[in-house]
Formats: sequence, C-alpha cells, structure tokens
Amino acid sequence: MERLLLLLVRVREGSRRLAWLAVFALLVVSLAVTLDVALRFLFDAPIHGLEDIVALAMIVAVVACFPAGFALGSNITVRFAGRALGGRWNAWLETFGQFVSLAFVSAVAWQLVVNVGDIGGRTTFMLQWPVAPAWYAAAGLAILAALAQALVAICHLLAAVVGAPPPAAAESSAL
Repeated sequence: MERLLLLLVRVREGSRRLAWLAVFALLVVSLAVTLDVALRFLFDAPIHGLEDIVALAMIVAVVACFPAGFALGSNITVRFAGRALGGRWNAWLETFGQFVSLAFVSAVAWQLVVNVGDIGGRTTFMLQWPVAPAWYAAAGLAILAALAQALVAICHLLAAVVGAPPPAAAESSAL
C-alpha cells in the first residue's frame, strides 16, 4: 500500500506539472488571439491561420489538464450520503465514486482512441496542417488520465478493504 501511495504522490506531481504546461500554452494562445484582434482592429491585418493553430492547441491543452484533475481529486463529488452514513459506508461510497470516475474517463479515452483512427489525412482549413498529431496527443493524454484515475481508485479500494483512511486529495484543488 505504501508503494502505491508513493506512486500516487509522484503521479500527482507529474500531472500537476503537465497541467501547468497546458495552462501556459492556453495563456500563449490567449495572447495570440488578443494580438490577432488588435491587428484586425488597427490594421485590418489578421494573423493568417491562427484559427487552425488555436484549434489544435486547445485540443491538446484542455486534455492535458485531465490527468491532474483525476490524480489530484479535483473532480466534482457529492458526499452528503457518505457523511451521513459515516465510517466504512463512507469509504465504500467514495470507492464506488472513484470507480465510476474511472469508467467515465476510460470511456472518454477509448472514444478518443477509436475516433483518432478515423482522422486519416484530414488537415486544418487554412494552413492545411495534419490534425492527427494533436488528436494522437489528446488520446494519449486521456489514456494517462485513465491510468491516473485507476491508481486513485485502486488506492481507495485497498483503503476501504483494510479499513484505512483513503488517500487524501491533494492539498489544494488549484493547479
């Protein structure tokens, strides 16, 4: 159990770093869009193909935050029933919730993998860049999110079985 908890700490740290990179990428995208709007307004000269770049960057950046969301336990939970029942019931309801989250993120990852196979030679509209690399990255990141959630669910299950407290969510839900 201790090794799994240590692995969970490392996964949380790595996924948090990945999410910070994604947030930085979103900041760069927002600055580029702001520059594009200013250039359009002032000089009637937009940045050619920015829409294509923004679309691909957004796909990857948003999905890059998924592993941190699941590993850090920042997903939405409803705990009134578990708190009312207390003790072991709470632990088992938390575990059930973790496995429901695992099923959800696994379905998302599976659908991304399935749909990435249909992309083929598709390209962006303006720049004619291939879209497959962005979707491959998104599918890979969704798989990482599913693996992170699987680790969280297993840790909760083991804690519920032995009667130990479940692994605490990260100190803060903020990245």
